[in-house]
Amino acid sequence: MSKSEDPYSFATWCKESLINFTKMNAEKQVFIGFVLAIFIAAFIRVIEMTGGLPSLYEHLLYFPLVLTGLLLGPRIGALAGFMCGVLLSPFSFSDSLISSNEIAGGWILRLLAFTFIATIAGIIARVVKELNGAEKSAKFKYQGTDLPNINALLEQLETIGHSKDKAPDDLIDIFNFRLQNMEKIQQQVGTEKANELVKQMAIQLKKLLGDQVHVGQTSKNELVGVSAEAEENTKELQSKIESFLEKPIVVDGVSYQMDSAAGVLRVKKDQLKEDHQKVFDEAQAHAFNAFQKKQQFSFLEQNDNAIDQIEEVTFSRQFSEAMKNNDIQLYFQPRLNTNTGYFSVLEISAKWVHPKRGGMNLEEFKPMIEEASLTQQFTSWMIQRTFKDLKTWLKQKVIVRVSINITINDIVDPIVLNVLAHELQDSKFPARQVYIEVSERALMSLSDKSKRYLERLRSVGCNVIASHFGEGRSTIQSLFVLPVDAVKLSEELVQKATSHSDKKRELASMVKMARARGLTTIATGINDRAKLLLLKQIGCEELQGSILSKSLKKADIPWARIR
Repeated sequence: MSKSEDPYSFATWCKESLINFTKMNAEKQVFIGFVLAIFIAAFIRVIEMTGGLPSLYEHLLYFPLVLTGLLLGPRIGALAGFMCGVLLSPFSFSDSLISSNEIAGGWILRLLAFTFIATIAGIIARVVKELNGAEKSAKFKYQGTDLPNINALLEQLETIGHSKDKAPDDLIDIFNFRLQNMEKIQQQVGTEKANELVKQMAIQLKKLLGDQVHVGQTSKNELVGVSAEAEENTKELQSKIESFLEKPIVVDGVSYQMDSAAGVLRVKKDQLKEDHQKVFDEAQAHAFNAFQKKQQFSFLEQNDNAIDQIEEVTFSRQFSEAMKNNDIQLYFQPRLNTNTGYFSVLEISAKWVHPKRGGMNLEEFKPMIEEASLTQQFTSWMIQRTFKDLKTWLKQKVIVRVSINITINDIVDPIVLNVLAHELQDSKFPARQVYIEVSERALMSLSDKSKRYLERLRSVGCNVIASHFGEGRSTIQSLFVLPVDAVKLSEELVQKATSHSDKKRELASMVKMARARGLTTIATGINDRAKLLLLKQIGCEELQGSILSKSLKKADIPWARIR
């Protein structure tokens, strides 16, 4: 091996130090630059104090000494500084080359300066290295077990995906082990013993699957393995894993039976290169799906159809958990009654605090739930959560009108109407205080069952609103045939009316005709004064928009302004 290839050579140290410096974040680079600036200022001051040989070039030794301390540590730095001081002392030169003040003791000051500065540089380098190691440990190790965490596993997947040693079609296995009874074991033996148990299981998994497998921990009850060399015989792989899962784990002579399930996702190396995070999510979703089906082992080799199915499972699980964990919350937007000047209705909406996309309102995540066929589940959940709040308010002697949109995908679902009927009956909440928003498109294509259910709800007092009116096939004549009690004018129609006189007359006629038939007229999206004045002028009865009030959390509802 040549000197340049020697991992312990000075050149290698310099190269690695430079690479590590460029990888540091901006704050660390600024800090190191600040420290070096202080040292340079100190060097200049020491040079002024030490005097020495007639040549000024000796003082340049401070810089390589500092570099030696930074790269090789305080001991080597101190030794180098001491040796340089000795070599520049009267012991190494004849009296004719040394000035009198140098012989008197100036060389001692220089020797101490060389040794001290190189030592301090080494101590600083060691502290920075320890801090960097602690930060890396916190970032890439799971607390308690010190196993590689999710960040380390994702980095490993990314490394494999960009590796030039493997062909794009080479297969990669991602193992996911769910330790279903870990929480119970932890309660019995304590956290420290439970961590030892997980560490022992990780060690045995590595022995089982091969040294090339990277095993890490992503949660208290989940281990993940990444193998860059997929085993061709899947039946043999399944047999090995199932046999392993059936055996107890022994720690300090005590056997613990782990109730575990395993999922294996096999992908091509090229798929990791494209999006390793997505592949990792799909592997976890596959394992979770197997767990829900009570399968001890599940194997999936990724293909185009499988990807579509996995993505749906991933989002379905994520969305269901978001509703369960209150990551999706109801919001209430007051609607102004132009006759009284008070807010008269609270329109229900929802916001989702997504772990990656951040806060999203209903319009933003509606396409995702439509694609995953979750509109029925979400709408039913929204109705149930609304009535939970209505029951609380009813106990407090507070009765307020609420408006619920039940046609997120422009379909009136009979099951959703049935959920609403059940909640009405169970809560004893006055049906006349409930407004059911149905899109104009959905009203035009009601099934016989949906139409019968909707008419039944109207008969007990519920009010039906035709939303987005004027946007689709609806005309003024539609006001005489639609089974509704109110119309909500489309935002597009209102926007055009503020700048076109013909559209203004059309909107005014629509409002006048609706009122003549006994229908309440509602306008939404009122975000400026021009729309507000226009709709008041033409006699629109209820207004809603950001200029009046934004969507509010339950705790922020202005009860004093509601009548």
